[in-house]
Amino acid sequence: MKFFFKTSIFIFLGMLLAPDTVYQGILSETHISVSNEIKHAEENYISKYQFEKGYEEAIEFIKDHEGFAKGKAYFDASGIKTIGYGHRIKSGEVFPEKISQKEAENLLRKDFDKAVWYAEKDTDVKGYKKIVVAHFIYAKGIGNFRKSNFKKKVLADEPVEEELKKWCYYRGSNGNMVRSEYIYKIRLWEIDMYNREC
Repeated sequence: MKFFFKTSIFIFLGMLLAPDTVYQGILSETHISVSNEIKHAEENYISKYQFEKGYEEAIEFIKDHEGFAKGKAYFDASGIKTIGYGHRIKSGEVFPEKISQKEAENLLRKDFDKAVWYAEKDTDVKGYKKIVVAHFIYAKGIGNFRKSNFKKKVLADEPVEEELKKWCYYRGSNGNMVRSEYIYKIRLWEIDMYNREC
């Protein structure tokens, strides 16, 4: 009891004499604890979809064609601020000046998992087909997928090749539509995976 009383007085006097220092110390310890928990969760992120056919191949494909940019934020072709393997930075998200490859991969897996979830929600395709739909959603957005003829073809179980090939154009500086050979190769990869036997 005496020890508790003396310790309490010591803490009380410390806060009176240097309240900011004591308070900041408490905040720092809390911040470090929370940061470590978040970091631990990020480092040990495991995708619930990772054992599905084509999932890991899609992750590696995205990493290869998106690039890492040395872990620093950059602006993509659309002018959107991006980090890691194509993670578009949302309003309110704060990242350090540079992230590790592991952190970038975990971000990618979380983003791709969301796309797989949408693919499950909006279609009934399985296996490789589901992963291709997810890749399209990851690359082009759920809004574009929902209004696309590609989705109609998927739902009708019809060939998707020609519809996918239409999604490799961009508007040039003169206003004309120009085919991107780089994006065309990505669409060919999707077509190849989509047509595989499950």
